[in-house]
Amino acid sequence: MKNNQTTYTLIFSIFVGILAICLFVFFLRVIKNKNIHTSAVLSTLENKMQDKEDALKFSEKIAEIKTLEDSMNSRFLDPEKIDTFVNYLEKIGQDIGSILLVNNIEIPTKIKNKILFRVSIEGKFGEVIRTITLLENIPYQINITQVYINKNMKKQIQKEDENGKLIMIEEEPKWQADVFFSILSSR
Repeated sequence: MKNNQTTYTLIFSIFVGILAICLFVFFLRVIKNKNIHTSAVLSTLENKMQDKEDALKFSEKIAEIKTLEDSMNSRFLDPEKIDTFVNYLEKIGQDIGSILLVNNIEIPTKIKNKILFRVSIEGKFGEVIRTITLLENIPYQINITQVYINKNMKKQIQKEDENGKLIMIEEEPKWQADVFFSILSSR
């Protein structure tokens, strides 16, 4: 009987050993599959994060290009916005104290992307020169082709004083400039 019990114990021990080895192999396979799955998920997540970073960089580059494009477009005059540009020119003259009038605007058919202007500036000599200087430095691509500066002679005006006497008053001489320039247009 002792032999039987030993045999049963041996068989039971071998069976438990085989079962333990099978469970160990099963758990190793489960862990290996989980590692493969986790690795695949992490790789996919890393690719998604890289795609998101690339999309952010792309949107930043698009915004940068849009800013650059707006900056470049601000250097060119849109023919549909000439009235705004004329108001801008007249405001330059008003800010300095001179009178700036746009006499002629021409869009030549033979030359593309150019608009020709002729402006007259009236005022004191310093005001006229400052207006021309500001005109040269406006934030558009401008090419001044001709400038004519003239001095109008002093005028004498008769005015009545407080006593009713007529007195002669000399006005300060006015300066007048005609400026011809071309500006690049966007069309």
